[in-house]
Amino acid sequence: MPTKRISYLGPEGTFSDHAAHIYAPEDWERVPYSEMNLELSALENGEVDEAIAPIENSIGGAVIDTVDFLIRSETVMIKSELLVKIEQCLITRAEIELSNITQVISKPEALAQCRKFLQANIPLAERVGAPSTVDAVNIVKSGSAEMAAIAPRRAADLAGLPVLFDNIQDRQNNVTRFVVLGYEDHEPTGNDKTSIAFSFLDRDSPGQLHAVLGIFARCHINLAKIESRPTGEELGRYVFLLDFLGHRKDALISEVLSEMKEHASWVKVMGSYPVADGVV
Repeated sequence: MPTKRISYLGPEGTFSDHAAHIYAPEDWERVPYSEMNLELSALENGEVDEAIAPIENSIGGAVIDTVDFLIRSETVMIKSELLVKIEQCLITRAEIELSNITQVISKPEALAQCRKFLQANIPLAERVGAPSTVDAVNIVKSGSAEMAAIAPRRAADLAGLPVLFDNIQDRQNNVTRFVVLGYEDHEPTGNDKTSIAFSFLDRDSPGQLHAVLGIFARCHINLAKIESRPTGEELGRYVFLLDFLGHRKDALISEVLSEMKEHASWVKVMGSYPVADGVV
């Protein structure tokens, strides 16, 4: 039987790589892509069997590339989710005193996530941006001893570099929700979540959103998330995104989705899948 292939946002050593290793069996081939659109297109084009991608961060919010892809894709569905704790580390070539570090290198988002640690411990060190946290580690590995990188522990392990300090991010509740994408979603487990997108043809009709959400309230279905995205067609037109507990194959959920179509001009089920079992 051919080895399954799963795509992720590379290079090796990123949090997406970490998520792929948590999810995929060891005999799967993990295929890195340099850009999110390339990774997701690889699944849609049949180059891989599944893809794993971030869709939401507890601090930064929705990951737009993934959300917009799921809205427009006609072949891909969510089949699983993982909650991954984002822990940043300070990585150097060798053990070094903090006062001797002159440059701290990482992607701008990671530098921002660790602002308090840097200000308290290395206030005079220059902050240098890099394309990714893994690139930052590689720069440090080939650079001077006074350089440090901010990156996941896995990136340090792969490069064979020591972690000087771990868990240095400002917020300890930084969690990224990853979704596993495939050509079909998951069978019911009894503890499931469903993600849908919907929109209205007439944006000026009052009470439309209330009518849709009222269906869930009346049926006592718990909503996990609601947000909106511009359709890109014209200013003021939106697609609404909803996560709720239950599986699309459950009798009650199936009835709710059918009733929704009486109020919304477009309803798309993006997948039903097991609720993540805690943060990893």
